[in-house]
Amino acid sequence: MSVIWDIADDGRAESLIENTPFTPFGIPSTFPRIPNTAPYHNDAVWPFVQAFWNIAASRVGNEEAVRRGLGAMYRAAALFGTHKELFVASTGDYKGTAVNSDSQLWSAAGNVAMIFRIFAGMEFKTGGIEFNPFVPVCFLGTKTITGFHYRDAIINLTIEGTGSQIAEIKIDGEKTVDNFFPADMTGEHSIHITLKEGRQYSQKMNIQNMVDMPAYPIVEHYAGYDSIVNIEKGVKYSLVTNGNSSGISSSEVKYVIQPSNSFTTTSILPFKNNLYGFMSKPKENIPDSLIWIYQCEDFAEPGTNLIKGKMADKFVEISTTDNLDISIPVEVPTSGIYYIDVHYANGNGPINTDNKCAIRMLFVNTHLQGAVVMPQRGKDEWLNTGYSNMVKTELLSGTNTIQLMYLTPSNSNMNGDVNTALIDYIRIIKK
Repeated sequence: MSVIWDIADDGRAESLIENTPFTPFGIPSTFPRIPNTAPYHNDAVWPFVQAFWNIAASRVGNEEAVRRGLGAMYRAAALFGTHKELFVASTGDYKGTAVNSDSQLWSAAGNVAMIFRIFAGMEFKTGGIEFNPFVPVCFLGTKTITGFHYRDAIINLTIEGTGSQIAEIKIDGEKTVDNFFPADMTGEHSIHITLKEGRQYSQKMNIQNMVDMPAYPIVEHYAGYDSIVNIEKGVKYSLVTNGNSSGISSSEVKYVIQPSNSFTTTSILPFKNNLYGFMSKPKENIPDSLIWIYQCEDFAEPGTNLIKGKMADKFVEISTTDNLDISIPVEVPTSGIYYIDVHYANGNGPINTDNKCAIRMLFVNTHLQGAVVMPQRGKDEWLNTGYSNMVKTELLSGTNTIQLMYLTPSNSNMNGDVNTALIDYIRIIKK
């Protein structure tokens, strides 16, 4: 996107295309692969993402990247006989993906975009269409697009040759030095573009077989130290405190945690063969003197039909219609930086699929601080509770007003309809 939207300068744009890992089957959505996780975003090539990559590669003139990118899309569509949502980056097959479906509009649209955006080089401007064709040398022959409807005009386009340099362009048989078709044109028109033969300048690529990152460390916590349960041979680990690595990596199982009178978080970072894995789940050290908890049922109507029995009254249900604005007065002893999060449950779906994350905006003293994000924690797991993200804010000494508000479109999720969670309490932590 930084290339397509002209954010990256020419040198950085070329570097991005040349150095981003590209597997033999296409551009992976993520690299390296997360071990022991079924392909979806992980270890996967999504044709529509591949399409964006191809457009970017054509912008910087990297013909090798465009050729491989087009090949990744055409190979998959031909072998599968349809436009799959995704396929496995390490095997090139759609089998083994966690979720998939046929005839995806976004996959199909990505494929069509290759014709209009790359081969024809169409760029839609306010005043019309600019043509900057890009035809790799391996795609020989005449290219035609007929009956293309553009506003009040119909365009019949012919492209001869390969490369990206225009040798000649004719509109309705008349030569023109302008590769632009005005938006106010009406009726049917022919455009004939002849390209200069020749390869593009930039040809470098970073072809990589898919590899695994070190496994996510599973850590057990004890008094004074942490212990890694799934220690992996050849992997080194570093203790990270408040986002800062100790800089000391080892293969030890146990890590000593220094006592602290302030709010601290510690994690274990895995490292192997120049690849970092994901850090372990952070362990929070929050002294009792630095934490305040406010039960939401004291400030909004409690109860829910999602839980049976007395536990239902321990939660406040939020949705697109219920408890759209919850206001909570809180008191802190001193002014300064605080972190605020929400203890909640969301049983609307599994943690790895579906799109029913609950989202709310957090206001402090009428000022917007950020979004509170409450993802799903398991299908029908309405008693499985956890914390939202933390929002960093500044509170004043004495009374402050915290609001959780549902605002559209800011808080709309991909589902559009289900935006529900059960909130238990709000937690305030002094930095």
